[in-house]
Amino acid sequence: MNRTIQNTLKEAAQLLKRSGICEDNTVAVQNLMKKLDNRELIISVIGQFKRGKTSFINAALMEDILPVGIIPVTSVVTKIQYGRGYATVSFKSGNEETVSLDTLGEFISEQNNPENKKGVSYVNLYLPHDFLKNGLTLVDTPGVGSIHQHNTDDAYSFLTESDAIIFMISVDSPINEIERAFLAAAKNHAAKFYFTVNKIDTITLSDLNAYLGYCRNILSDLMDGEAVDLFPISARKNIGIDTLFSTIQEDLRTSADEILRDSVGIKLKEVLIPALSHIDLYNTALHLPLDNLEAKKALLTEKLENLDGIIKNASYFLSQKIDEVLERIQGALHTEATVISDDLTAILKTVYEINRDKKPKQLEEALKDVLEMDLTGHLTELSDRGLLILEMGYEEAADLLSQKIDDLKDFLKQVIDELFGIAYQYETTSQGLSEREDFYVSVNNDSGSLLLDINDFVYLLPRSYANQKIFSRFVKKMQDDVECNINNMIYNYQYKLRESVRTFNSILDTESTVLKKEIADIVNRVIADKENTSLELGEKINELNQIYKALRLCINEL
Repeated sequence: MNRTIQNTLKEAAQLLKRSGICEDNTVAVQNLMKKLDNRELIISVIGQFKRGKTSFINAALMEDILPVGIIPVTSVVTKIQYGRGYATVSFKSGNEETVSLDTLGEFISEQNNPENKKGVSYVNLYLPHDFLKNGLTLVDTPGVGSIHQHNTDDAYSFLTESDAIIFMISVDSPINEIERAFLAAAKNHAAKFYFTVNKIDTITLSDLNAYLGYCRNILSDLMDGEAVDLFPISARKNIGIDTLFSTIQEDLRTSADEILRDSVGIKLKEVLIPALSHIDLYNTALHLPLDNLEAKKALLTEKLENLDGIIKNASYFLSQKIDEVLERIQGALHTEATVISDDLTAILKTVYEINRDKKPKQLEEALKDVLEMDLTGHLTELSDRGLLILEMGYEEAADLLSQKIDDLKDFLKQVIDELFGIAYQYETTSQGLSEREDFYVSVNNDSGSLLLDINDFVYLLPRSYANQKIFSRFVKKMQDDVECNINNMIYNYQYKLRESVRTFNSILDTESTVLKKEIADIVNRVIADKENTSLELGEKINELNQIYKALRLCINEL
């Protein structure tokens, strides 16, 4: 850079304010100036769900302060800063509450705050650890890729605030497409990466070396050929964490300002590019005669009405996608249900043959034990399989949503290019279907539900006949229980996915309304300004041209 980032920020803020049409961009630049002045360096721990991010942070803090568990736990972003040992919870309503450390789980865990129903925006945790001094904030983020779509949404949203990133992968899974996409998004926002490989205590040294080589090659490609350092750790056994944090602390000691400057430069460019589009559109419209501008406004209004058709088209395609997902789930579940029924019938038959000469109540107990263990296990596996299909289909639908919102933006860019002859810039969309619902299906594993309603007279029948009757009723009970659970699963999936379609339509309507208003506001402002004298308009045009060139120079120097 030919000049400091501080000077670039100051100049950009002044230029945007002078333009008179970039208020939001001006505020964003001013926030970046404060961040740089206060040396607010944010290191986020990110990655797919169940990679051990929260366990890693607990190990780094040397205390189990954040909740962990076998299911995806972290529900909201948790910012850890230097302080005297307390926490504050910031709610989306704007309220803030100070809480004790032992109540954190009530706000940040998926179990105690499912789908973030309490409306927590983020949690600030203040702890007296030396490495948190000097403005460092360590952030625990929800994992991406779980069935809890809001976790993925929140993790992606926080990427824009990160200066450095600890990217967590683990030896129990190859690097997948979800992680690749997340890393690609993270590269657009952060200036420094630490790639951490967790759970190394679960594999042999030779397997670990092979896995590290595999990861190094893939990550180097994803980082555009850069050399990648890997930090093998075990958060559970506290292996390798000291090495990682020693490296981080050394980087902070020698190059914290450089990391922060580079990160702010990345974020400043993200602010200035759309600001140039605003200025370009406004300036182009200023050159048009008023009657021509009024005509273009009318034509713009007419064309924007076509957005309704795009929204209907998008809703139709998403509905089709949802139907495809449901069809796949139904087919898989019904096929597996037949297999389960046949398998359990065979098991019951075997138990019956072994116990057919015993007393009816003894046979009952033997058959009941089989169902309580095997039926529950089979149905749980079936539920998990349905959830896997659902998760894959849900990701496809979320991708379709992002694509359709980008279609809206492409349409608007084409309209503006056609009417005003400029290339208007929108940020690309990373949007999930945020239904805020859990797709977990609870199978009926209550042992009481497996008992048969057998009248006492059955026990008075001849043993062979009574036992045959008991066996037949157990088989029928098993088949009914399988069918009931299958129907409950399908109904639950169908309801949740249909609700997501309604959410999708709401998101699209909101996006289209915001985009239309943004363009209309600029055009209306131009029409109002056209009422000024020719001299004033000429001065405004000249000033905007100067501002545009100066901002372009700022971007080129970043």
